Amino acid sequence: MLPYVEQHAIAIGPLRVYPFGLLVVAGIATGMAMLCARSAKRGFNPDTTLRFCATLIFCGLAGSHLLRLLIFEPALLFHNPRALLSFQQGGIYSFGGLLTGLAGGYLYLRWAGESAGRIWQHFDNLAFAFPFAWAFGRAGCAIAHDHLGSRSTSLLAVRFPDGPRYDLGLIELFFMLLVIALFLWLDRQVRPTGFFLGTFLSIYGLFRIWLDSLHEPGVPHFLLTPDQWFGIAAFLAGAAVLFHVERHRVRR
Repeated sequence: MLPYVEQHAIAIGPLRVYPFGLLVVAGIATGMAMLCARSAKRGFNPDTTLRFCATLIFCGLAGSHLLRLLIFEPALLFHNPRALLSFQQGGIYSFGGLLTGLAGGYLYLRWAGESAGRIWQHFDNLAFAFPFAWAFGRAGCAIAHDHLGSRSTSLLAVRFPDGPRYDLGLIELFFMLLVIALFLWLDRQVRPTGFFLGTFLSIYGLFRIWLDSLHEPGVPHFLLTPDQWFGIAAFLAGAAVLFHVERHRVRR
C-alpha cells in the first residue's frame, strides 16, 4: 500500500503557492517546449506552432471549466452564473479540456491556412508530446488527492487518513509514465503521420474506461459515467485514425 502525502502551500513572500499549481505550470511548459522542438525538426513555422500551443492551452482551460460545470454541477452554474469566471467554483474536467483544446487547435490551424496534411502532422506532434505534459498535471492531482477512488487494500491503494482507497490521479500518473516509455521506444523508428495520435487516443480511451470503474461512488451516470463515454469516444477516434494511417500506408 502506498503512503499518503499531504499537500502544503509554499510561501513566496505574501503569496501561497501550492504544488498542484506549480506542477500544472511545469506540465504546460514541458508540453510547449517538446511540441515546439519536435515541430521545428519537421520544418514547421515556429510562430504557427506557438500560436497553436496558446490556442490549445486557452481553449483547454476554458473548456475544462465550462464542461465541468455543465456535466457535474449544472445547478451551481444555474444559481450562480459567476461561477463560470472562477476556477475555484466547479473546478476543471480533464476530458472537457482535451475536447475543447483539440477543437480550438483545429480551428486555429484551419484559420492559419494549414493544409489537411499539415494539420495531421501538428496533431501527431501534439500526441507525442502530450503524455510528458500530462504526467506533471497528474502528479499535481496525486499530491492534491482530488480524484478519490473506491476503498481498497490493493498494492495501488493509498493510505488516506480515513482509510485506504485508490487515488485515481496517482494511478493515471503511473500509466502516463508507461506511455512515455512506450512512445520513446516507438519513436526510435520513423512512424507514419497520425501514428502517435491514433495510438494515444486508443490506449488512453481504454485506460479511462477502466479507471473510472474505480471511481468513488456518487459520480453521475448516464448508463456509464461521463469519463467512460468520453473514453469510448477517444478509443473509437483513435482506432479510426490508426485505420486511416494503415490504409494510407498500404496504398502507398
